[in-house]
Amino acid sequence: MALALLLAGCGRFDARDWARVREVTPSFLIARTADDAALASDRHGRVALTWVTNGPGGQDLWLSLSSDSGVTFAPPLRVNPREGGVASQAESRPLPVFGPGGELLVVWSQRRGHDPLVADLVASAVAVGARAPAAPVVINDDAGDALPTYHGFAAVTFLPGGGVFAAWMDHREGVRQGESAGHASSIFYAVSGDGGATWSDNRSLTGQACPCCRPAAIGDADGVVAVAYRAEQGDRREPALAISRDRGGSFALDSVVVADGWRLPVCPVDGPALSVDAAGGGQYAWYSGAGEAGVWIAAWHPSAGLAGARRPLADDLVRPGHPHLATLGGATLIAVEGTPRADTTRRVVAVRTLDPDGSLTPWLFLGAQAGDGWVATPGERTALVCWTEREDGTSRVRVARVTRRGR
Repeated sequence: MALALLLAGCGRFDARDWARVREVTPSFLIARTADDAALASDRHGRVALTWVTNGPGGQDLWLSLSSDSGVTFAPPLRVNPREGGVASQAESRPLPVFGPGGELLVVWSQRRGHDPLVADLVASAVAVGARAPAAPVVINDDAGDALPTYHGFAAVTFLPGGGVFAAWMDHREGVRQGESAGHASSIFYAVSGDGGATWSDNRSLTGQACPCCRPAAIGDADGVVAVAYRAEQGDRREPALAISRDRGGSFALDSVVVADGWRLPVCPVDGPALSVDAAGGGQYAWYSGAGEAGVWIAAWHPSAGLAGARRPLADDLVRPGHPHLATLGGATLIAVEGTPRADTTRRVVAVRTLDPDGSLTPWLFLGAQAGDGWVATPGERTALVCWTEREDGTSRVRVARVTRRGR
């Protein structure tokens, strides 16, 4: 795809901020119908790209690896052992996650039968040089109870020493109580001490989560684990934050961080995002429909929850949503989806950075009819952005590599 199409709708490409913008979509994805893509990277320049295809038998999950920070990608591997056994949607897409030692885990929802709303959360480890991922391990501990329960919308982060923390939307309590779909969901979590091969018993973090908004989880080198989620309090949809100081063993803080009074009778399907920095804490971003709809961002800290004033990210965009955050050197990479005010015929993934001094760079607009974005940062100044382009009833995954100018 030509760069002109990649940057279609780009309000400005400021050479003072971005030295290069290049499409790196693998050749095997250029013409392939696919969606629900996600990215992960590690400090050694390894990148994992996952996506989902739809076939007569259902959905399949694919993985392609890069060893050069996303410049090139290896031929894809199918992750799910049972053809068509994946249950995926954009907000509950499969996730690749790297550990600090190069470990790679892929987590997704696996259908028990034909119903995509009855699924278990599973994880497959991918060894370096492996021809196939390891057999999936079920994370939720109620897989044998035969109840029609959905486990999905996962958030996963590695912990110091190779441990893994996973949190997810879990409908087991509602199913047992006979509640219909649409009620508040529970967030359950579990911890693995062996890179995802085995998992602890499942524990409930909250029973008042918006049922279709993916939570976000992030851990740091000190064993702090933070989980951002959207709390459901009647018809109010508020951003919340839970913090553990013991590697996910318990959560001493769990509270709504901003009571902005947004009322909505249904789930907005738009979860929050977290980043972590070297000083402890990081940034928290969320979508709100209260007032002028858009994305907000604020600093968070393990000792206090939100630790700074919130600020809007709606400049130059109409109704931006679906935020994603990642650490880029000393800055925070921000990605949202929205419509440029200068060209409302387009839908883009917009990317910018929040620098340590609090300044925001201009938006870089990617795509033409773009949605379902995701980001990863394989280098101090290099970011990868993936999204789905939709046109004429087809969906195709696109990947861009953007390099920030040195400062």
